[in-house]
Amino acid sequence: MTLHRRERAGNVSVVFALCLVMITGFVALSLDGGLVLDSRRQAQSAADAAALAAADELYKTWWSNKGKDTTGHSAVNAAKATATACGYTNGVNGCTVEVYVPPVTGPFAGVDGHAEVIITATQNRDFSKIWSSDSIKVGARAVSRGRRSAIKWAIMCLDPTSKGALNAGGNGSVLVQNAPVQVNSANSEAMVANGNGSLTATELDVVGSPGWSAPGGGNFGDLSTIHSGSPPLPDPLAGLPAPDPSTLTLQASKKTQISGGGSGKKNTLNPGLYIGGISITGGDVVLNPGIYYMQGGGFSLGGQGTLTGNGVMIYNAPSSNSDKIDLSGQGAVTLSAPTSGTYQGVLFFEERTSSAPVNISGSSGVAMNITGTFYAASATLNVTGNGLQQTLGSQYISYDLVLGGNGTYYCDWNPDKTPGKREILLVE
Repeated sequence: MTLHRRERAGNVSVVFALCLVMITGFVALSLDGGLVLDSRRQAQSAADAAALAAADELYKTWWSNKGKDTTGHSAVNAAKATATACGYTNGVNGCTVEVYVPPVTGPFAGVDGHAEVIITATQNRDFSKIWSSDSIKVGARAVSRGRRSAIKWAIMCLDPTSKGALNAGGNGSVLVQNAPVQVNSANSEAMVANGNGSLTATELDVVGSPGWSAPGGGNFGDLSTIHSGSPPLPDPLAGLPAPDPSTLTLQASKKTQISGGGSGKKNTLNPGLYIGGISITGGDVVLNPGIYYMQGGGFSLGGQGTLTGNGVMIYNAPSSNSDKIDLSGQGAVTLSAPTSGTYQGVLFFEERTSSAPVNISGSSGVAMNITGTFYAASATLNVTGNGLQQTLGSQYISYDLVLGGNGTYYCDWNPDKTPGKREILLVE
């Protein structure tokens, strides 16, 4: 009896010892598993940060490269530098950092404007060496997008309540090309066609219901294109920074007035700060490319003056509502916005809280070719066309909009001639 008891006790001891070893092994695996999960999270954070760094570079070079990493492979280099800053350097301590622009796997494979980052690292075993001495592989992957995204609205009226927030008057025809119209007013007559004026677009979205009226015989083209009860949209340029006048060259400390220039003589102005604004009433004026900052006084063109400027952005910081942007002369006007940089596509930018009206008027028989965005977030934009087949801007974003005149003119939306949104985000 005593012998059997001793044998049973010995068997129990052996089983207990085996169980203790197994329990210890599983605890060791659990402890190392926690370390692996923590390493995995760190590697994923590094992959995310590296992918976003690549996306930022793709956006910065968008205007020249259109999402390709052809400027010294700056996107790849930025991703690898960020991974290194996070403690993951390719080829060090068994770590690999792979960067592909564009991605080579997943739903965005081969799509420009995207970057793929794959990080593989090793985690040494601390507690589970009883099972194996091999290190544990830890991997992470991230895909980012970095591009300029078009603001595909030809006209946006931001006024949330008014009747006639968009007012098409006169006897002219306004043709909106390639993009919709958005009117944020919830008024039942948010869009009004007065006189015999007409506005034609492929799509008109208005918050109000029915959202339109035509008391004077005007029209909005095919009524099936009007979508009443549409949701309001935020100002797409709300994040666009105003120029800093302290960074600009002082060009004039009092109002610049140009009234003539002699036979064939051109008056050339350079970008910078104009205290007191610019007034043109005669002569041929050429604006060199760059930012023109009107600190009070506004920017006006009247009389027989002509105006030419390619790659310009005119910013108006009014001291009062009389300090307008006002192009209403009888001379020819050819203006275009910058094609790259912060103000790509923006031609006129009025200080965001100002209610000083912006007036753009085409004259009969005079060449008018104006491309770019007119932006006046708190003001009324008045656009009048009196010529034939004139292009008066590429996009109108304003609080209210009044369209008039007796001619036919275009608001010709083009993604390369209007501003875009900065789009930098993780997509995988």
